[in-house]
Amino acid sequence: MPERSWTAGNVAIVATVRGSVAFITLTRKDAANARNQQMRRELQAVWGAIAADAEINAVVLSGEGDRFFCAGMDLREAADAETAVERRDRLRGSRDIEQLAALPQPTIAAINGYALGGGLEMALACDLRIVADTAQVGLTEVVHGLVPGGGGTQRLPRLIGYARAADLIFTGRKLDAAEAESWGLVNRVVPAADLANEAERMATEIAAHSGRALRYAKELLRQSNDVPIGVGAQLELDALLALMAN
Repeated sequence: MPERSWTAGNVAIVATVRGSVAFITLTRKDAANARNQQMRRELQAVWGAIAADAEINAVVLSGEGDRFFCAGMDLREAADAETAVERRDRLRGSRDIEQLAALPQPTIAAINGYALGGGLEMALACDLRIVADTAQVGLTEVVHGLVPGGGGTQRLPRLIGYARAADLIFTGRKLDAAEAESWGLVNRVVPAADLANEAERMATEIAAHSGRALRYAKELLRQSNDVPIGVGAQLELDALLALMAN
């Protein structure tokens, strides 16, 4: 299947599809791929398009260049004059990370460089995380007198436990790739030069499976955090029967 792209006119991201895999790249390299309103709007649109596309079975999210996956909030834009109401409406309306987390397809964050603040929160919203051996990750908001605003305080402890999440969030320190892997924050570490190929290889392997089965599997995994095991086991059986009926 030939490569296709959509969302023409984007300036903060590039979105392409090869086979059954969507590749989303943050392209504000000169601004450390920081999250500004333009990027948030473009991500909202692309996540909506992917969620509705039955031909896409897996998604890879990465950043342009080799230094930054995403440095988090664009602090220069955040310093622009705005009222408290304007700030509230802007941030409450920018829920692209929740859209990413809610995608029905399996998602992979290919962390090519620093993933800080909202950048790490995007990676945490993905199902799998592959990290370059030169990368570092952290929720650094307290350093700026802030707290995570994209689900970091909720997803990180679910992934690595309360104590380790508290360590990262309270200190604002960064983990290198090896420590992030040892803590269970990322699935695997690869040489930086191999990251793109490894992410594509994994995504292609996943995408080769039944799209319906992948969507059921992801929903069951997501529900495992929220329902008693007996309820989850029944939901699992219901999904299996639904797939076997077709």
